[in-house]
Amino acid sequence: MGCEWLYAIHEEYGYLALRNICFQILSLILLLTYVKDESDLLLYAWTTVAGSAGANLINFLRLRKYRTWRFSWQKHLLPILVLFANSLVNLLYVSADVAQLGVM
Repeated sequence: MGCEWLYAIHEEYGYLALRNICFQILSLILLLTYVKDESDLLLYAWTTVAGSAGANLINFLRLRKYRTWRFSWQKHLLPILVLFANSLVNLLYVSADVAQLGVM
């Protein structure tokens, strides 16, 4: 959901760095405000997750800027199925080798 790869492709490293710094500072402020002792372990986990999830949510909401193309399932379905079948056959081949060695 974060789509950092898209922003890396478009070389928006300044945006990525600024977004990470802002959410890390927000997470640190929340940690220092709400986590007081060892019993606040769940609050610690939630503030850490909120920092990461918030950054990814901002990335996801900003994706509209790059949505200039339409995806056609009819055009891309056959290549997707070929790649899926290829990875399935590869997985079965590798697993069969290990299973045969186990039987021997």
